[in-house]
Amino acid sequence: MDHLSLSRILSGEANSEEKEAFYHGLSENKADEELFYEIKSLWIRSSMQNKEMDIEAEYLAFLSKIQQPAQKRNYSIGKQVLKYAAIVLFMLAIGGLSGYYFSARNTEIAGTGMQKFSALKGSVSIVELADGTKIWLNSGSQLTYRDDPKGKRRLAELTGEAFFEVTHNENSPFLIKAGKLTIKDLGTTFNIKAYPTENQIETSLVEGEAEILSSKGNSLTILKPGDNAIYTSDTEKIEIKPIANNVLSAWREGKFVIRDQRLEDIFKEVSRWYDVEFRFENEKFKDYRYTGNIKKSTTAQHILKMLKLTTHFNYRIIEKPTEPDLIIIY
Repeated sequence: MDHLSLSRILSGEANSEEKEAFYHGLSENKADEELFYEIKSLWIRSSMQNKEMDIEAEYLAFLSKIQQPAQKRNYSIGKQVLKYAAIVLFMLAIGGLSGYYFSARNTEIAGTGMQKFSALKGSVSIVELADGTKIWLNSGSQLTYRDDPKGKRRLAELTGEAFFEVTHNENSPFLIKAGKLTIKDLGTTFNIKAYPTENQIETSLVEGEAEILSSKGNSLTILKPGDNAIYTSDTEKIEIKPIANNVLSAWREGKFVIRDQRLEDIFKEVSRWYDVEFRFENEKFKDYRYTGNIKKSTTAQHILKMLKLTTHFNYRIIEKPTEPDLIIIY
């Protein structure tokens, strides 16, 4: 297991060829495979919001775990294990894997004055614009942004989910295009969920006011604090429901907060975070409902085990070195 490949895999920078070579190597060495998932677990545990990570304590706990007798873990500690554990400590210490929040990847699109921000799978990124506007991007989401001085507007386009704390400016409205809709800031803190694979766009208002516009610029509704507007693309209709703030803020706090949700919808959230895919061989399980809280610092397999306790579904995991793993529910 090459330390450079390891760091690129964990940071999400590896290309498809590097991933294929890395996972092929793991498949041929059980000890390296187990070690990799221990390292990945340490990385995930380092990513808790609002909590300073005690790097030294986590490192010692990690070493203690992998130094268990061989009969318990299928491999014994050696120089290679210590080397990679030291690499993890170093990466954490220099900030390479330093937390639940990662700086958003920012790309300048030449000649357009446009900036593009993104959040890696399994992470939440914070963007702070020059005007003081603060934006949280959920796992796998992308945001483009540019000023339009001539039109006196601030323009953004979102794919995925983001939470906005907009610095209001009467002379320069903030407009976010999300699918077929445009959301206009009227002095606002709000959440937008607009994944292209889903049939609905949700806009949830926490503070201030926000106006929802159609693709033609017509006003569809003005939201008040506590409103959750659910726009369905097929019918082009909006339904207004109350929001629960703890659910709304959950993804920014490292939690899945589940409130009477269908199993299929829960797995959509799990899929986005852990970069896995789900397939149901038994359709009846899709409509089973759950309520509860699950920390994102755990593993996808642990979540499956927790949900299985009440539904009694079975699952199998098909590992794919160059693509998201496939989890089949039956």
